[in-house]
Amino acid sequence: MMRDKTIPLFTVEEHHEAFFVWKHALLHKLIRGRDHALLHVDEHSDMGAPTLNNSIHLLNGNLKRVQQFTHQELTIANFIIPAIYEGLFKKVYWVKQRHNKTNSRAMHLYVRSSNGEGKKLVTGKMSVLEEHGKDPEALGDGAVIFKFYKQHVEQLTTIKDVMLDIDLDYFSCIQNPLKRELRIEITREEYTAFLNTPYHRLRFFDFGRVEARKIGQRYYYYLNSFKEQYDSPLKVSEALIQSRVDDFIQALAVNKIKPLLVTVCRSRYSGYTPVDQWNFIEQSLLRGLHSLYGKMSVQHVGGIYNN
Repeated sequence: MMRDKTIPLFTVEEHHEAFFVWKHALLHKLIRGRDHALLHVDEHSDMGAPTLNNSIHLLNGNLKRVQQFTHQELTIANFIIPAIYEGLFKKVYWVKQRHNKTNSRAMHLYVRSSNGEGKKLVTGKMSVLEEHGKDPEALGDGAVIFKFYKQHVEQLTTIKDVMLDIDLDYFSCIQNPLKRELRIEITREEYTAFLNTPYHRLRFFDFGRVEARKIGQRYYYYLNSFKEQYDSPLKVSEALIQSRVDDFIQALAVNKIKPLLVTVCRSRYSGYTPVDQWNFIEQSLLRGLHSLYGKMSVQHVGGIYNN
């Protein structure tokens, strides 16, 4: 057991809320400001580069603004790159169950904002910039350079000055929950327009099947309404979940990885963690972390909003 300083642990409902937790931790001096490593344990990279309506430069440590920014500008797939852009992380280790390819040597990547405005964030390989002879300092407001690793849990080594970020879907996952049926009420005019327009714009969005239906005197869009439902191949039994938790805790112990801060994402509303398993996974994981690190300060993100 690793016992010293109490480690703060925050549970979040969806993963973009980790950005708010990190900013909260900075303001309340739970962590120092820059150049940490991030150990991101998740079935998804969440490394998308967002285009923002409001500049990230306007946050200025104001947690009310950060909360609005988190929920209005970020998504569960693009919250890490903004944190890297602000200098919080200089290394990212992404651990998932099965990568197509892993790397023990770092990929050197960059993130910058278009025209230095802090709105359109752009990321890519440093090698591409070098091939074009571009100095990072010449790219608008400059490029933030970071190292990126894709690994399996058994490939972990000692990581210093690290923050641990865990999505419960790493242990059992619904492969594509966004394909679940969704009903949205619409006007009669929109219903008619959709039926009469074979090239209606909605038909080309990447969220699956779209139908317009009349039910009684009301009109609806139905997204992803299928006659047959199929099980996710990434959802596993509780026995395998427990085995994965044990293996993960063992890897942390063997490599003496003691995080400065932990975020645990449930992903139950988005549906990436099975709704009938998230609580079992969370309790198993928390028991494992407590057994390894001793006393931890556990708090839900809802308890720090508006504070």
